Amino acid sequence: MARQRLRTDLSHLVSWVLLASAATTIVTGIIADAWDLSGFRIHTIAGYTMTVAALAHVVLSWRKLVSYTRHRARYIGRRAAVGAARPRAQPGAPTWSPARAKTAAVTRRHLLGLTATGVIGFLAGRGLRPPPAIPGGSDLGVVYHEWSKPGVIDALGTLTNWGGKPPLYKRYEGATRVTLSDRPLAAGMSLPDAIQRRHSTREYGGDPLSANQLAALLRHIDGLRDGSTARRTAPSSGALYPIEVYPIVHRVDGVAPGVYHYDIRDHALSLVRSGDVSGDIMRIGLDQDFLAAANVVFALTLIYQRMRFKYQDRSYRYGLLEAGHLGQNLYLTATAMGLGACAVGAFHDDGLNDLLSVDGREEVAVYLLAAGNHAA
Repeated sequence: MARQRLRTDLSHLVSWVLLASAATTIVTGIIADAWDLSGFRIHTIAGYTMTVAALAHVVLSWRKLVSYTRHRARYIGRRAAVGAARPRAQPGAPTWSPARAKTAAVTRRHLLGLTATGVIGFLAGRGLRPPPAIPGGSDLGVVYHEWSKPGVIDALGTLTNWGGKPPLYKRYEGATRVTLSDRPLAAGMSLPDAIQRRHSTREYGGDPLSANQLAALLRHIDGLRDGSTARRTAPSSGALYPIEVYPIVHRVDGVAPGVYHYDIRDHALSLVRSGDVSGDIMRIGLDQDFLAAANVVFALTLIYQRMRFKYQDRSYRYGLLEAGHLGQNLYLTATAMGLGACAVGAFHDDGLNDLLSVDGREEVAVYLLAAGNHAA
């Protein structure tokens, strides 16, 4: 008797563990999908716990399962044997019985309990946190950072329509195009040396870059990886790649001065604005003269919707992080090639957006990166 009671208690305990772990797995799965979390440990542990509890539940209920299976098999066999001779119920005849009503009530109770547990777990897992405490007088950056933290405010946000997924690549149809070289450059310094020697260069010489050097810089800033048709040389949240690269060419052999867009798929340039704009980019960059002296200035823009449909409020965070990845790629590549580079975050946004012919709303300029030969 004591053994049977222990087995019953253990069976009920396992059932509760199974229910709790299933609810946790569901909630953490939703969070992992909404926030694109890889290796979400809580979700993994909940999943393993649910699996172990499910197996334990089967073991503890094994006799009932076997007994029920045999009972159903005998019942189906008898029903098949006498089915033809069995009178059929008249249409509209009542099928209610106390036993069936009891079974239905238990089933409804279980279903309601599971639903309630799932809803409670979902709300708790998404974080019913209060509004963030933002000190008075905080700048907009602090306000945005606090309000874009993960929390329950996102529970409804993930269900809100943030727009559809736009094209992954931008292309200027009909624009004048410059096909870039794919010839490999001679091996430069090692990566550790490039990291140690990397620094911002603000003095540039008058010698032009070669078109092959420009092609190598673009390929390593944000080009497609060797053998890949989608992945690029810089990491991107969700592989959505919201950053576009616009080389502003001053002095490059074989490439006329002007503003170009880098077509990543074809490893080519599309002309956006022709002519020497070195004076314009210097004025836009708050009169920092090295922006006019460099051989090329790379303007990076962010297309919000490429990430917004998935990451909602945090999209701007991820986009700026990605622009930083591209900037470091340029620094290390330029250093390894014996060139200089310098990142610029201070510029007139509207002026740069106009120079690049982007709307400044759905696609906005976020970064400038000068590059070129060192001054003698």
